[in-house]
Amino acid sequence: MAQMCNVRVPEDLVLTLVTRAVMREKYQQFAFKDYVKSHPELRFCPGPNCQIIVRSREIAAKRAVCTACGTSFCFKCGMDYHAPTDCQVIRKWLTKCADDSETANYISANTKDCPKCHICIEKNGGCNHMQCFNCKYDFCWMCLGDWKTHGSEYYECSRYKDNPNIANESVHVQAREALKKYLHYYERWENHSKSMQLEQQTLDRLRQRINEKVMKGRGTWIDWQYLFNAAALLAKCRYTLQYTYPYAYFMESGSRKDLFEYQQAQLEAEIENLSWKIERAETTDLGDLENQMDIAEKRRTTLLKDFFPVEA
Repeated sequence: MAQMCNVRVPEDLVLTLVTRAVMREKYQQFAFKDYVKSHPELRFCPGPNCQIIVRSREIAAKRAVCTACGTSFCFKCGMDYHAPTDCQVIRKWLTKCADDSETANYISANTKDCPKCHICIEKNGGCNHMQCFNCKYDFCWMCLGDWKTHGSEYYECSRYKDNPNIANESVHVQAREALKKYLHYYERWENHSKSMQLEQQTLDRLRQRINEKVMKGRGTWIDWQYLFNAAALLAKCRYTLQYTYPYAYFMESGSRKDLFEYQQAQLEAEIENLSWKIERAETTDLGDLENQMDIAEKRRTTLLKDFFPVEA
């Protein structure tokens, strides 16, 4: 057999030479997978144990949803959907996350001290608006700032302030600054990922309580559907927000980045307001909750329209 020959062997010839049924089946499976992977309009669903093939005539970084398992992914690269971050940037971001060993140690703790009474607090909900169980102080989980003034300071909380004189510093100082910048964005990326998990747990507990109410004749599931709609919207908004941080990390400084981070902060503020209301759904006014849903979704679509028009 020639080792440097690039001529493809026809499938019919291979099947005449491969007589064992097991080998023939493996070859045909390999040939089929190779065909799908090389076809620009086809993608295997990346969902666990899902063998569905998704087709799109438009080869772009857009959301694809598997009709069988419900998995949502980017059709262009096959990874989790990542708007407003493009495929190349999210690949660089995930590679960096995997390479930076400091990340796991830095993020491993789920507890922080209350900035007022200094008692240790564990984050057990998705909302970043925290209230100390000991002294009732309201603060931001990310920056530990007073929540009463935090609404107007979200821009300062979410953005990273570059050192304008970093180019004149030593190599060691530049390295520390680079790590500090990365950890700023990574902590927020990871925090929103954990928040989505915690908010799902909150929804599961609410679903159990609602089921108890329905069993006691206090309304029907239809009466509580608005709550599940709110939770679905919250997940969609927070998912978008999570992927804004890799996008911001790789953006060049300037007016466009300033605008992006301003809109990012606006979206984050409304998401936390929505999360706070959902976690207290049984005492939240329905009209107030629906109004907050509308505001959060408008913030999300505005950001995507301005910076990722394919999704808008």
